[in-house]
Amino acid sequence: MQKIAEDVWHIDTLGYVNAYIWRWEKGLTIIDTGLPWQGGKILKAVEELGFKPEDVREIIVTHADFDHYGGLRTLRAATGAPVYVHAIEAMFFKGRWRRWPNLRHPLGLLYLPIHTFLMLTFARIPRMNPDLLVVDGEELENGLTVVHTPGHTPGHIALLGKERGVLFVGDVMVNRGGSLALPPAMFTPQPDILKQSIRKLARLRGVEIAAFGHGPVIREKAGDVIRAFAKRVAPPPKRRPKKAPTRAGVPRQPKASPAPKQSSGAEKK
Repeated sequence: MQKIAEDVWHIDTLGYVNAYIWRWEKGLTIIDTGLPWQGGKILKAVEELGFKPEDVREIIVTHADFDHYGGLRTLRAATGAPVYVHAIEAMFFKGRWRRWPNLRHPLGLLYLPIHTFLMLTFARIPRMNPDLLVVDGEELENGLTVVHTPGHTPGHIALLGKERGVLFVGDVMVNRGGSLALPPAMFTPQPDILKQSIRKLARLRGVEIAAFGHGPVIREKAGDVIRAFAKRVAPPPKRRPKKAPTRAGVPRQPKASPAPKQSSGAEKK
């Protein structure tokens, strides 16, 4: 486990995925819950910091992928903490939507049978009514601000801790050995919308530390790194060219005046 900022820890014993602990005045917030068998490891990390399960006051899930909600059942049972998700993402947890790979991508189609098997067995989304449905720009009591960042999933969120300069990115982008990259295309059904989300994160100011769902934490000048990445993979769309001004000495075409009304025969009499 690594301390990445004041009262912020990265649980780095989960292998491919990351989870985080955020401490505030009323207790702990756990951000993402790893794979289905990793809830116990997250509880152990809480205990290693000198806390008890009941010190966990809330659990925030950035999005409905099984490597982010996997340990949710274990953690909720052990801590009794409320679960927060975006209002749109709640549709997955309520059982109204199913999470699908990108079926317009060849690998997404190939993966579909495996994905279906996982969703019907040990990687099933926990059926629940989340305790708090958050929305874009909402400032939580724990000091985190919600940033709605769809594309990878429709209700994906990032979380900004302004005072500590920490941005929890989720899967908007991944850090592969010090180089930022897009999340796998086969798991990202709306890549154009994802690029809008990347530009949105690039506009945030005061981001010194970036904590990713996958890959190592960037601990210095993370905002600059994200802006450089956005410039490379998600440049702003080209604006429409301005209307060309009329050349000097050439009058504008006058607007057509309405045709005069024809007087009726009755009026002539």
